[in-house]
Amino acid sequence: MGFPDLQPILQSLLDSGKYSDLMISCEGRNFKVHRAIVCSQSSFFDAAVKGGFKEASLSQVDLPDDELATIHRVISFLYVQDYGETDDLDFAKAASRENIDPHAAMWNNLRVFMAADKFDISPLKSLARTRLLNWIDKNAKSLPLVLQQIWITIPPLETELRDAIIKAISRHTQEFLTHDDSIVIMKDIPDIAIGVLRKVVDENSFLKFDLQRSNMRRRC
Repeated sequence: MGFPDLQPILQSLLDSGKYSDLMISCEGRNFKVHRAIVCSQSSFFDAAVKGGFKEASLSQVDLPDDELATIHRVISFLYVQDYGETDDLDFAKAASRENIDPHAAMWNNLRVFMAADKFDISPLKSLARTRLLNWIDKNAKSLPLVLQQIWITIPPLETELRDAIIKAISRHTQEFLTHDDSIVIMKDIPDIAIGVLRKVVDENSFLKFDLQRSNMRRRC
């Protein structure tokens, strides 16, 4: 006899709150969750429910600084290893905003990425990064409209995502530069301009050869 598909079972536990032994609260909404599922995947929640924290005695973790829709996505991932990029059927306010924002999926993935970093959920961070970069690949023309805010939002030490974004821009340099805002961004954030230039040179054998030859001449 084969093993049952656990995803619908775990989704049912999340939806019903059955056997819940922990509450996660955000923006007035309470999520009835299970320590074995949540704390085993996140050192943040694991630390919050043990060892003298207020949450340990109350069996409740309050997240006053986080956004409800993002926390919903984080918890969804902890149960079914996936989250909706734009699905917020239970959150009328978020759904309304996303219906009119063509960049909703990008912002949602970025917020999930930041939350995954905060809560120390590496697989979720990896998934959010992949989805964010996929969006960038598919929307190179509109990237200048949001790139500056993305760059500011990403933590300074998050070099992997910054490098991946620069690599994505270099793959679509022509599309990127057709937008007027791209020049402003390059001036305001020199790291992007330098990074893209280096990638373009590295990927162009003729440019790379000319640059190496010029460097050799300067040394002579």
